[in-house]
Amino acid sequence: MKYLVRFELKEPNIRVNYREIFISFFKKSISSYMDGYFFDDLYNAGTMKKSLVWSVNFQKPIFKKDKMELAGKDVNMTLKIGDSQTALIYSSSMLLMKDKAFPIGDGNELRLRSIKIINENDIVGDYAVFKIFSPICLKQHHSENNKDKYLTSEDAEFGLELGRKLKEDLPYMDEEIDNLRYDFSKLKKVIVPIYKVKIPATIGTFEISGDNKILNHILKNGIGSKRNSGFGLVEQAF
Repeated sequence: MKYLVRFELKEPNIRVNYREIFISFFKKSISSYMDGYFFDDLYNAGTMKKSLVWSVNFQKPIFKKDKMELAGKDVNMTLKIGDSQTALIYSSSMLLMKDKAFPIGDGNELRLRSIKIINENDIVGDYAVFKIFSPICLKQHHSENNKDKYLTSEDAEFGLELGRKLKEDLPYMDEEIDNLRYDFSKLKKVIVPIYKVKIPATIGTFEISGDNKILNHILKNGIGSKRNSGFGLVEQAF
């Protein structure tokens, strides 16, 4: 399911590491819905993957140190949720937050104004150009030293790691994923701050050829690591 979620800020500014704000909003929504019945399954289940991916659009942001000054108070979120049950839980819980003030620090507040379902057409054929709307994060965890490494389009293993993440989502399509063909020439590295960590990630557009089911999976579920934290949402450019 794909949703357009409209928020309104009390003041036209927000901190640069805004992802933390929206993650907290999701958690508040889920904890308040049905007395928090679904919270443990969604947020206290270790590394269980939540089937949501999202991106946020601000009005003409101007970056000033740790804040963004905005041209307006409206904030639009694109939210995609892969399975219908999880979609119902999130959409229902968020509706209970409608028009309620959600403090975000420095005297500012966020209010959910509306949430509506958006139709998303399937990709036809075996080729797509994707535009990245929230940076792609690719995290490798090395158990031998318990450290994480983040790959970007500047790394030679970027395509290989992208394939590994797809295999985690689609474990029955290993051969089809190995046969994917990419063009990453229009991608670039960015640094994204979240929870006092600066994460190397990737933005831009990329081309991909291969199995139609995989292309539609990427469109509807996003791609990469930390998708529930505001990474990995893409849209079909053409």
